[in-house]
Amino acid sequence: MATPQPEDPYGVTLAWLLAQEALGLRLVEPEAVPTVSLGWAHAIELVDPTPFLGGGELVLTTGLRMPRDHAGQEAYVERLAAAGVVGVAFGIGVRFDTIPPGLREACRRSVMPLIEVPLPTPFVAITQAVAAHRAEQQNAVMHRAVGFQRQMTRATLDEGVAGLVTAVARELRAAVVVLDELEHPVASAGETPELGERVATELVALVARPGRASITVVSDTGTLVIQRLGGLERPSGWLAVEVPGALSVGDRLLLNQAVSLLTLQRERPRELVDARHRLGATVLELLLDDEVVAPSIVRHLRHFGFEPGEPVRMLVASAGTGRTSPRDLVAHALEAAALAHVETDSADGVLVLLHDRDAAAGADAVVDALGRAGRHDVVVGVSGALPTERAAAGRAAAAHAAASARASHEPVGWYGTLTLEAILADDLVRARVATLAASPLAPLLDSRTERERVLLDSLEVFLRHNGSWETASRALGVHRHTLRHRMTRVEELTGARLDVAEDRVALLLGLLARER
Repeated sequence: MATPQPEDPYGVTLAWLLAQEALGLRLVEPEAVPTVSLGWAHAIELVDPTPFLGGGELVLTTGLRMPRDHAGQEAYVERLAAAGVVGVAFGIGVRFDTIPPGLREACRRSVMPLIEVPLPTPFVAITQAVAAHRAEQQNAVMHRAVGFQRQMTRATLDEGVAGLVTAVARELRAAVVVLDELEHPVASAGETPELGERVATELVALVARPGRASITVVSDTGTLVIQRLGGLERPSGWLAVEVPGALSVGDRLLLNQAVSLLTLQRERPRELVDARHRLGATVLELLLDDEVVAPSIVRHLRHFGFEPGEPVRMLVASAGTGRTSPRDLVAHALEAAALAHVETDSADGVLVLLHDRDAAAGADAVVDALGRAGRHDVVVGVSGALPTERAAAGRAAAAHAAASARASHEPVGWYGTLTLEAILADDLVRARVATLAASPLAPLLDSRTERERVLLDSLEVFLRHNGSWETASRALGVHRHTLRHRMTRVEELTGARLDVAEDRVALLLGLLARER
């Protein structure tokens, strides 16, 4: 069996070679010219030339050492076929006046193209013709690439990414779409309705393998290529191209040029955006410092789309323990949604200042981006509306909303929907409640033993489950009788009665207000 050979992008077709009248070549087997591409024409007279062949050659021979018997000639052809030879060109008039019948029959059975070379035609002329045609094809690809690079550069300078995408679609006769780092469409041309869905499906696999820069999917309808733009650690976007049929080596060269230009086009503005984010973070950090806030700092927010007197909200994106900050995802999601914002990292998570009117859209954009990136460990909390100069007060409220969202397994928590935790978001209220509740809770809060720490945790779970023995014991993973024994001990230590609603509220307020 012939060894499969890799596709030769500059292969010379057998039809082209036979059409060169100066060579005088004649196809003997088969009757019709087959669709065959050869990489080289190689003259060799050995009985077994296969050690000197790499596959894809047209073997040129005069039969000087070829066996005269049919069996030997058949074995010769079988060896060539197994080595991946694409055809035999037999020179007549040296040892044989005509092509030996055994060779012809063997080529017919092996489906090996057989060509007759007349005596006046030197083998070197065939080799030179193949070499020249390969060089012409290579030059044509390079000339096309150089010309197209000029077109793409001009289109990019004139019309940006949209102009470049249009040029690629026209040159490759393809459907093209460029996505940003959050997989939102930036520009497209020649796009089919189904392309977006296919690209979204394939991107899931590509994003899951950070080491890969591209993916190629071949189907009955054509070839889809998705190429990462920018660095592997932090892509600046994606280029998806779908062509009917296969991509030639020239097409791939043009595609690589397009990727380079798109990367430059995407990376340069992103550097400016990142610098703007850093400046915004500085302003927000000053705004969050109660001792430094001044009207001049508030005025600086004008540069980021905030006008004096407009209410704002604080949003926090809180990552799970030990996970990396989602700041880049949050910032680019809000940038893509065209929402005015400034953000910074903090101990609570990524803090973001938004217009009150943009709070819902901002939370949706962030949650969507986090979901696309697989960051299901991150929860979002949103404060209530505040004057800009009091934005710092929204930090604790947003953090409590995020904690509530995590406890209830929701992606977003809203300050306005919280009850006791919302009341305690105010530092003064929290401190006052903690002082009032300190007396009954003191025996538990001052405890140093593991047993009494278990009592404290059990009490909090019991109170958060509205005093339900069944659900609280399941949450703790203990029998309800064990929980009852623990709560009896809590009543002994605190003097509170857990069957009295007022006592339960007082204990819960104390637990929520205490320093963690």
